[in-house]
Amino acid sequence: MAKVMEKEQPKTIDVQGMIDELATKANVALKEMENFDQEKVDHIVHEMAMAALDQHMPLAKMAVEETGRGIYEDKAIKNMYASEYIWNNIKHDKTVGVINEDVQKGLIE
Repeated sequence: MAKVMEKEQPKTIDVQGMIDELATKANVALKEMENFDQEKVDHIVHEMAMAALDQHMPLAKMAVEETGRGIYEDKAIKNMYASEYIWNNIKHDKTVGVINEDVQKGLIE
């Protein structure tokens, strides 16, 4: 007797549940970071940039494999640019507390 092969059912992914979970985690992290000073925020962002720079090649490979688009070397260069150049461009920006105040217009950033 021939064995009948059952068709594998596609997996369903609860995208909304995943988004809700990520949003909840982001809100928890935001609450934790609310009282960080400028030095702490700068340190975190610098570490993120250095981690991205350190992993620019594996990240490029994953991007090409995942999307089936692009050229590995170009992605690697883009990742290096995004991590190094952007960090160097923003590292002296104030991001904690009052960033800017326009008394005449009554605006506070």
